[in-house]
Amino acid sequence: MKTGIITEPSVWLYGENRTDVVDELFMGWAVGILDGEESSDWCKVVTHYGYKGYLRKKGAVGSFGSSGRTYCSYTQEDLYRRDFCRQTAFISRPFADVMEEPSVRSRVLIVLNKGSFITILPEAKNGYTKIRLADGQIGWIPRIFWEWRKENDGFLYDNEPETYFLRQKTGINRETLISHALSYLGTGYRWAGKSAQGIDCSGFTFMCYLMCGILIYRDAEIRAGYPVSERSVKSAEPGDLLYFPGHIAMYLGNQNYIHATGNECSFGCVINSLSKEDAAYREDLAEALYTAGSISGKHIC
Repeated sequence: MKTGIITEPSVWLYGENRTDVVDELFMGWAVGILDGEESSDWCKVVTHYGYKGYLRKKGAVGSFGSSGRTYCSYTQEDLYRRDFCRQTAFISRPFADVMEEPSVRSRVLIVLNKGSFITILPEAKNGYTKIRLADGQIGWIPRIFWEWRKENDGFLYDNEPETYFLRQKTGINRETLISHALSYLGTGYRWAGKSAQGIDCSGFTFMCYLMCGILIYRDAEIRAGYPVSERSVKSAEPGDLLYFPGHIAMYLGNQNYIHATGNECSFGCVINSLSKEDAAYREDLAEALYTAGSISGKHIC
């Protein structure tokens, strides 16, 4: 399978009709190319977390160093070497200005979203780290703006991809997971979004787990082949997932949960409650809640 690396700050993944967006991909993320004729403007891809859709081959040329190319070719061997070298990090702040020089007064080359992947280079200065982007640009970001990547692209080169997500071994600390979740508070709602500019319910939970090193299914359901298993709502612990028809949230404990909702009273990432005595109680969701999901038996500590 041919593979590629996203070279735009953000690109949309589309559904079968090439009109409805279904997911958002960030710079440095890998995709497998499933189908794409040379004459077509589209290609069918599968992401490094197993989600399928259609990607435009070219993006609009814009400001902040946008190249116009959605992705560049990358072999499975390249992906393996990238994982093995362990030089890949992710942006851990809502966004990061990549500077031409290690200075606050330097020119901004590009703006990256939280969760974007970068390559760390062995040079630091003035509290900045030198980095290489997926499009080949070299720049600088503050050291406190990135963390080492904890998951990898194994799904795209593993000999048994159908069981890959169940074999993930990275542990998750509940406090860290919830800390990532709380960092999205106030973010506006955007269907299929995953960034600080706008995020949807399953994009929110997916990103929180990704930054802790575990790849869960991108949509609001428990999917076979992924590490989330069903558990009773009464036994849910902080960091576990709550499932509603077509919606997903993260449990915080004490009857509270955090989620990205398109409800007209919130339209963003907020905290609500399952307790009728709480002012943040939402009756519609409390009554629709049907199960919880957890990876606690293997991964969460």
